Amino acid sequence: MSHRLSEGGALIDRDRPVRFSFNGRQMQGFEGDTLASALLANGQMLVGRSFKYHRPRGLIASGIEEPNGLMTLGTGTRSEPNRVATTTELFEGLVARSQNHWPSLEHDFGAAASLAARFLPAGFYYKTFIHPRPAWKHLFEPVIRRSAGLGPAPVAADPDTYEHFYHFTDVLVVGGGIAGLTAARAAAETGARVTLLEQAPHWGGRALTDLAVLGNGSVSDWVRAELAALQAMANVTLRNRTMAAGVYDHGYVLAHERITDHRPDPCGPRHRLWRIRAGRIVLAAGALERPLAFAGNDLPGVMLASAMRDYVGLWGVAPGRRVALVTNNDDAYRSALALRRAGCEVPVILDVRPAIAAPLLEEARAHDLRVALGRGVARVRGSDRVESIEICAVQGEGMAVETVVCDALAMSGGWSPAVHLWSHCGGRLVWDEARACFRPDPDRPPTGADGAGFVIAAGSANGEPGTAAVLRDAASAGRRAAAELGFTPAAERPLPAVEEPGESAPEPVWIMPAAAPPKLREKAFLDFQNDVKVSDIQLAAREGYANVEHAKRYTTLGMATDQGKLSNINGLGVLADARGLPIPQVGTTTFRPPYANYSFGAIAGAARGPLFKPIRRAVTDGWAEARGAVFEPVGDWRRAFAYPRPGESVEAAVQREARLVRSGVGLLDASTLGKILVRGPDAATLLDRIYTNMMSSL
Repeated sequence: MSHRLSEGGALIDRDRPVRFSFNGRQMQGFEGDTLASALLANGQMLVGRSFKYHRPRGLIASGIEEPNGLMTLGTGTRSEPNRVATTTELFEGLVARSQNHWPSLEHDFGAAASLAARFLPAGFYYKTFIHPRPAWKHLFEPVIRRSAGLGPAPVAADPDTYEHFYHFTDVLVVGGGIAGLTAARAAAETGARVTLLEQAPHWGGRALTDLAVLGNGSVSDWVRAELAALQAMANVTLRNRTMAAGVYDHGYVLAHERITDHRPDPCGPRHRLWRIRAGRIVLAAGALERPLAFAGNDLPGVMLASAMRDYVGLWGVAPGRRVALVTNNDDAYRSALALRRAGCEVPVILDVRPAIAAPLLEEARAHDLRVALGRGVARVRGSDRVESIEICAVQGEGMAVETVVCDALAMSGGWSPAVHLWSHCGGRLVWDEARACFRPDPDRPPTGADGAGFVIAAGSANGEPGTAAVLRDAASAGRRAAAELGFTPAAERPLPAVEEPGESAPEPVWIMPAAAPPKLREKAFLDFQNDVKVSDIQLAAREGYANVEHAKRYTTLGMATDQGKLSNINGLGVLADARGLPIPQVGTTTFRPPYANYSFGAIAGAARGPLFKPIRRAVTDGWAEARGAVFEPVGDWRRAFAYPRPGESVEAAVQREARLVRSGVGLLDASTLGKILVRGPDAATLLDRIYTNMMSSL
C-alpha cells in the first residue's frame, strides 16, 4: 500500500521519479527523497532486525539519530554496510539490503532468540560463558564471533577516492538551522571569516516543519533569504552534507563531508575529511526528541512525533493512515495538526499531564481532535507492525481502560539539546529541571590553553525553547564569538517577528505507566538497536552496577551505532528512579567523537595502497637493488638484509656476509638511523636530562 500523499513534500520533485531496489524488490521514489522516506512511501514499514533478539524493527526517526534503519548499500566493490537510511539520499539505481537476518527479513530464524528473552537479560554473557572452561574456545567464542556485527564487511578493494582538506576560520558555526544561519550572519557582519556546516543536504533544520511564522512569510522563505545573504559574503564558507564529527583541543574540529554519495555516477572524491582550526566555535546543532518507554514501543509503526511531521511536511509521506499520539509536551500537537492537515485520521492524543493550558492543545481541539489528559500507553498490540494501543492511567499499573485501533503511533518524550560536541572537549552540563534535560553549562565551557572558552552553545543546542528565543540567543552567540576574537560588532540587525504559540512545561516520564509490572517493563525498550529494556537497567542497579558508566557497559545501553542519541536520557531516568536519586546525582555517560559514524575511507584519505606507508629510499637503494638485495623494514626506511648470489638462499647469503665481515671488512649505510642536532650552551645539560646516561662527560 502506498503511503505517498497526493500533496506536500517540500524537498521532493514529483516530476523526477527515481527507481531503486530494496532486498531485490523494485521501488520508486522522487528526487529529494531519502531512502527512509522512499521506503515508507512504498509501504515498507519493516526495515531490519534488532541485534540481540532479532525483533522486527521499523524506522523511528527521520535524521541522524535513527537506530533501526541500517542498510547495506551497493554491490560488489561498492558495497558498504551500516548506512543509515534516514541520511541516505535517494538516487537512480540505488541498491539497498536490510541486515542482521536469515534467510529473509520477513522470516528470520534469529527471531527465535526473542522466545528465550527471559533467559537472556542484561549481562547474561558474563554469567553464561564461564563454565565449562574448555567450551569457550570451541563453542562459545566461535558462536559469538559469528553473531557479532550487523552488516557484512566488504572484502573487495574500494574503487572510490577520498581526501583530506585543511581549513582555517575565525568562527565555525555547526548547524544550518535557523540558529546556525542567524549566528553565522551575525558573526560574518563583523568581518570575521565564518564557516557554516550543515550535515543535511538542505538548510533550515527542524524549523521547516514547525508552525512558526517568521517576519511576513514562511520559515522556508526566511531561510532562502538568509542563505542568499550569506552566499553573497566573501568571508563566508557554506558546506552542507558536512557533519562536524568531533571537537578537540584548541579549536580543532574534524568534519566529514559526503561529496558524491547522492549521485548514481560518482566522479571525483567520494568523501572529504575536513581538518579545521577555528578561533571560536558556535554550536547550533539543535535538539533531539526523546522516545517514551512503554511495552511494545519498538514495533514498526511507532515513531517519534517530530519524525512523522518531517515525513509529512518534507517528503509528502504519511507513516500511517490512522495515527495515535502520546506525549509529555506541547510539540507533539504540531505533529498531530500536520497529520490531520495531510488527511490522516488522528483518533486520540494521549497527554501524560493531568492538566495543562496550551494554545496548541486548544488548536487541536478546534480541529476536532480528541485529547485525553493524564493518560498513557499500557502496551502496543501487533505482530510485525502497530495494530492497536491500550490506553491506561499514567500513574497506574497498566490496566487498560480503552483500546484504540490504529496503524501507527507517534511518541514524544521531550527534547534534549545535542550536547555531544560541547562535551567532546571537556564542556560540562547542567540539569535543567524545568525542561527535563541536560544543557551546556555556560560557566564551564570547553577551554583552551589561555583558559578562555572556545565553544559557545546557541539556540536549541543551548536549551532555549521557542523560535524567538532561539533567534535571539543565536544572534548573541555569533556577535560574541567574533567580538572575543577582536572583531568590532556591527550594528544589531533586527530579528524577524515570530508568530508562535506559547507552550506549557513538559512532564518527564521515564516509565509508562509509572507502576508498570515486570511483564510490561520487559517489553519497554530504551536502546532499540541493542534491545536494552527498562527491566535491564533496573536489573543492573539491583546487581550492583549502579554507576552510570557501569550500567552502560553491563547492559550495552547507548553503545549502538546511534551512540545513545535516543536512549541515554531515558536510561539515566530509569537508573535514577531505580536508585532513588535525582538525575543530576546519577550523572551522564562520556560523550566521545565521532558524533556519528563515517567511513574508514574518509579517515584514511589518500593513505592507501602504495601511499598507505610510503617507502623512504636511501641513496644506496638503487645500487642495492641492482645487485639483487633482499630488503628488511627499518622504521619508514628499508635496509638491505642480504645479497643472495644465483642459487644461494637468503640464509646462506647472510652467513657468507657474516664470515666476510669477520675476516675482512664490511660497509653499512647507516643514514637511515637519522640524526638530531642539538646546539647551544645548554645542549649537554639537555641531553643529560633526555638520556639515561651522562652525555656531558662524553
